[in-house]
Amino acid sequence: MNWNRIEKDAHVAAMIDVKVAPQRGVGFDEVAARIQRFPEVSALYLMSGTYDLSVMVEGQTMEEIARFVSDKLSTLEAVLSTTTHFRLKKYKHDGVVFSEDEKDHRMVVSP
Repeated sequence: MNWNRIEKDAHVAAMIDVKVAPQRGVGFDEVAARIQRFPEVSALYLMSGTYDLSVMVEGQTMEEIARFVSDKLSTLEAVLSTTTHFRLKKYKHDGVVFSEDEKDHRMVVSP
């Protein structure tokens, strides 16, 4: 697929799991403060489990997000590894269910 031919107003979202080496005295706060300053980052969470941080990133293309990970995020000294998950389809967001086959049952009113 040629990602450069996708519409310029397209929107791509990804969740990036980040494994971090915590810094003495500040834990994860210092690296989190650096990550949250990137304009691509829409949300950032400290997590329990295999990965330490969950970073929500938005961009126009998958390539743009890949460049963010390789050029900015993974080059931070405290970052040990990353795993990127691209959002493919939205089923529910903020309590709103998205359904493609839901019919509009309202009556059509015309003048």
